[in-house]
Amino acid sequence: MRILFLQKTTDAQGGSKASLRNTLKALSELPELEVELCGEAPGALSDFASELSIPFKVAPFPRWRNLRDRLQFASTMKRFSKSLGEVDWIISNEMWWAPHAVALAGYCGARSAAIVRDEIADLKKAQQYRFNQLDQVITVSEDLRAQFQDASDLYTRTQTIYNIVERPLVNDATSATLKSLCSGYPKVKRWVLSAGTICPRKDQVLLVQALAEMVRDHDEGTGLLFVGGNDSSDYHARVRQTVAECGLEDRVVFTGQIEGIGSALEFASAKVLTSHSEGLPRVLIESALAEVPSISTKVSGVDEVYGSYAERFVLETRNSVELAEKLKNLLDYRDDGIIQIMMSRAQERFSKQAHVDAWSQFLEFDNPRK
Repeated sequence: MRILFLQKTTDAQGGSKASLRNTLKALSELPELEVELCGEAPGALSDFASELSIPFKVAPFPRWRNLRDRLQFASTMKRFSKSLGEVDWIISNEMWWAPHAVALAGYCGARSAAIVRDEIADLKKAQQYRFNQLDQVITVSEDLRAQFQDASDLYTRTQTIYNIVERPLVNDATSATLKSLCSGYPKVKRWVLSAGTICPRKDQVLLVQALAEMVRDHDEGTGLLFVGGNDSSDYHARVRQTVAECGLEDRVVFTGQIEGIGSALEFASAKVLTSHSEGLPRVLIESALAEVPSISTKVSGVDEVYGSYAERFVLETRNSVELAEKLKNLLDYRDDGIIQIMMSRAQERFSKQAHVDAWSQFLEFDNPRK
């Protein structure tokens, strides 16, 4: 069986590409599958594919929502399809290229699918990006699949395949750098980790405001460790300004991008996610696997991470006072029993074997619409 994955950009950044790397590696090990990758230009992801002997093909990716590109969309896709030969599945790694998968599959006589990785892919977006013409949709969490409940035909054609998430590796050099960096903050006795791009969607300002609440409540030893790069906006400057306005310069560290998030988790007493939206929060799963307790805002996928403990670890509202209270309780009353339960659940649900089993079930799907 020959499967072609569509991923326009192949640079190293982005959670969707990290997840695709794991899928490519896992599926390429199955002898019954021929896995290939299409992208707009070579990059880190195509280099990774080449190391696994996965063929990479440069492909056109006309913009579906652009009028000029739309006028030439069909002819561009038809022309490219002639270079593909026989294909069984064409799968878009994100919502944006679902129309490309539909068109190419139509010309090649293949089946089409798209992977939904973020809750931005609601019913309105599904209509805009031709989900009604896909043979199948894959979501990375049941919460994302639930967004399609009001469209019964689409919902029945949607299947959840959880990402592979492994316990993050510790990088000795990164660990040494973090130790040296944080030693310059003697007031801090326990670090709270925030990992991810500093940007409005991640809302790191909320976490800074929560620390300010804790300090007002006489907290004496908690600090924030921000790990991750910046987006192209001025949000990073806003976060730093909030730190200064709250008088927290002696409690907050910005590391930028680092190699080995496992080192940061090893250094942290807790992990906090303050995002406005997610698909399936990888950082929370990594925290569970590393046995680091975490707190999150209410985004897609948190119930699948925390299970029956969601009320304890998930904020009801985007409120710095509530976050400060939950964080203080988490730091002061660590429950190793719950942490062990969550680690075991994460090991089972997000394992490589569970991922491969789910893909095997998906690929055996006999589409009644064909």
